[in-house]
Amino acid sequence: MGALFTAADRVRLDRLALRTRRTMRGEAVGERRSRRIGAGGEFSDHRTYAPGDDLRYVDWNVYFRHGDLVVKRFEAVETVDVLLLVDRSPSMEGAKAFAARRLAGAIAHVALRRRDTLAVGWLPSLDARPPVDQLRTSARLEALFDDLAATPAGGSTHHAREVERAVAAVRRRGPVFLISDFFDPAGATTGLSRLVHHGFETTAVHVVDAADADLPVGEAVRAVDRETGETVDVDVTPALADAVHGAWRRRVERLRAWSNAHEVTYVRLDADRPLWDAVQDLWRLGVLGDR
Repeated sequence: MGALFTAADRVRLDRLALRTRRTMRGEAVGERRSRRIGAGGEFSDHRTYAPGDDLRYVDWNVYFRHGDLVVKRFEAVETVDVLLLVDRSPSMEGAKAFAARRLAGAIAHVALRRRDTLAVGWLPSLDARPPVDQLRTSARLEALFDDLAATPAGGSTHHAREVERAVAAVRRRGPVFLISDFFDPAGATTGLSRLVHHGFETTAVHVVDAADADLPVGEAVRAVDRETGETVDVDVTPALADAVHGAWRRRVERLRAWSNAHEVTYVRLDADRPLWDAVQDLWRLGVLGDR
């Protein structure tokens, strides 16, 4: 697999930032703005004093001038913990792997350059390595890009089990991206269901390749399930080819519908389309925005 990004790509990525739908409380100074009483940073506004508020943050000038008891609020910047899970199973080999890993690298670049913290995990996880690799600075980006480009496909798919291992290794619940073709023998949504259950703000990036449904009409072929290794010999008729294409399209729509019903952001990543199409989709859905 070649280099994931050009210098021009990285300049474009530097203009972006991750957005969150929920208020995430950070523990370190970063580049996501939030409002708190007495948190430091730039003064934002006032709100009416409530019993229990720290008297140190009462604006006494306002009180002596107008008789209003108010407390100061400040706009601070915070980090969030981003979890990035990338499918490396056998069905992801080839064009899907390159598209998935390129988008994973783009998300990692944006998160770390904005000083969010990042945990990256492979599905299935790699032997002799922890479930996730914790990254806190953009100095780790080059090593991460090398890892994304070089890690081989392999292993058996079991998203629910692998997601549970990754979740146990992270400290806080924040945005999570699961990048996969979702070919899991146990069911396409098993991993996503676990993330929703644990309270993550979840984005499902569905990697698709129309070539997965292409069959040579008029030929006898042996079809091999890359996930299970099972084989079946078939004579490809026009009706069979149409049925396979129809099933492929319905599978995409079912995953999209499930995601919408469970407040999971769904993004389709076509293996034969430019990375920036997926970035634009993430922008349109509010997952990415201007720095």
